[in-house]
Amino acid sequence: MIKNHVSTNFFGEKWRPVVFNFEHVNANHIEVSNLGRVRSFNKTSDGNILNPSLINGYEIIRLKFFKAKNEASYKKLHSLQKGVFTLAKDIKQLKINNEKKITIAEAEKLLASSKKIVSKKFLDAAKKRTINYHSLIHRLVATYFLSLPTEQQTLVAHKDYDKLNNKASNLKWMTPEENYAHQQKSPFVIKEKSQRKRMPENTKVAKLSITKVMLLKKLLNQGKPIKQLVKQFKITDTQIFRIKRGENWGSIPAPL
Repeated sequence: MIKNHVSTNFFGEKWRPVVFNFEHVNANHIEVSNLGRVRSFNKTSDGNILNPSLINGYEIIRLKFFKAKNEASYKKLHSLQKGVFTLAKDIKQLKINNEKKITIAEAEKLLASSKKIVSKKFLDAAKKRTINYHSLIHRLVATYFLSLPTEQQTLVAHKDYDKLNNKASNLKWMTPEENYAHQQKSPFVIKEKSQRKRMPENTKVAKLSITKVMLLKKLLNQGKPIKQLVKQFKITDTQIFRIKRGENWGSIPAPL
């Protein structure tokens, strides 16, 4: 996540702190604004704006947090690390005393192996503590600046169909049915339908179902080759790229 300079509020911009549903030891927090911006506060950042990445045409932020350390586990790791330091010191002493080269070579091989093992154990411990947090910006804005949705309103739609316009005034909670009806009025969907009608009958692409689109998006997120997907779903690469960019079937989420 790339950070910009410290934020300057725009006219009418309001900020609200994001509450996480997990515990972490990071000394930082983030805030979201009604204009669709996210900023961070920590030891090195005093309100820096976060630059989001894109997924299916939507802006998303990805951050790493850490759980508290397991003191007993880390005590064992530090003990192993201390043993490696002692071995390194002993090897140095062997060289000073001009011991047999074979002895030094064997000791250095053991040292290299021990370093690798300890390094991996520290890495594994860090992975167990890591919390990979991600959130779509338009959902963050809707959560903190729109009225609470009903149980059926599980999706957040962009009123003007621009997925990068994450202002609260441009967002609305919808049911899947409402969102589908809304997307049918999208200029991108209308354009796609118009292009299909103009295509010769023998060149029209296969019709996709919602289930197939969800599977296709899942495979795209997994990095499957476009050529493989063209053959599997019997559609054109152009159609796949449009789905990947969110121009087509933008309301259908990829299964996690």
